[in-house]
Amino acid sequence: MRIIQDQPQQQRQHFSCASKGFTLIEILVVMVVIAILVTLAVPSYKAQRRRAEKVVCISQMRVLHTAFDNYMADQKRWPQMPGGIFESPEETDFWKWWILTMEPYGGGESFWLCPSDKVQKESKDEYNGSYLPTQFDAHHHTPYRWGNQPWLLERGNFHLKGAHVMMPDGSIHNSIDIYR
Repeated sequence: MRIIQDQPQQQRQHFSCASKGFTLIEILVVMVVIAILVTLAVPSYKAQRRRAEKVVCISQMRVLHTAFDNYMADQKRWPQMPGGIFESPEETDFWKWWILTMEPYGGGESFWLCPSDKVQKESKDEYNGSYLPTQFDAHHHTPYRWGNQPWLLERGNFHLKGAHVMMPDGSIHNSIDIYR
């Protein structure tokens, strides 16, 4: 049996080439679908990043709680800042004293700055921090005397639900919810 070819050779080649590619409309549809998926994914990515920064922040505050506990077990008192620190116009002196005092007890420089706090160091000799320690007297029971007196306060509302507050038992709360 013989197959009869009705179409000229040129038409068959044109038809076979067209079936191998995509039309402009197909490409545009794919691009629109990708754009929609990207617009849905980007806000979710930002929210996940904020949650991850919050978890790191809480973890760092817990490390600092352990450092304060270690210091008090060793020194039998809360760290006492020298009076001249508050007379200095430079904030870096305040942070340098806290960081260097707590470093031997596990509270090094990397734990004092919340990842959501976008403070930039201008030099390697500059010290910054996100967590403000409470000033207690030198008596060894004072930091534990009041259960609702925080040990550390986050210096800003970096997580948009109130600043974090670290209590004597090591628990972390939002400043908005703490006394409800």
